[in-house]
Amino acid sequence: MSGSDLIALILISMGWLFYLLGLWFRLPVLTGVVGSVAAFFSVAYLQPPWPWLWILLPLVIDPYWLRQVFRKP
Repeated sequence: MSGSDLIALILISMGWLFYLLGLWFRLPVLTGVVGSVAAFFSVAYLQPPWPWLWILLPLVIDPYWLRQVFRKP
């Protein structure tokens, strides 16, 4: 692994961590944008099927909907 790959891996990891922390602290718009950008750069390394689906998914699905669905009554 070269130095630039290591830096890219660190930045992608920081993006996903910020996305998860944004979900935890309920940052509405910024969370979806950061998740979408992190997914965009992760797709280059992982090469999943339907890459644009995974890139746009954090923007389309409201992350707080999941919290409402799985909330205890």
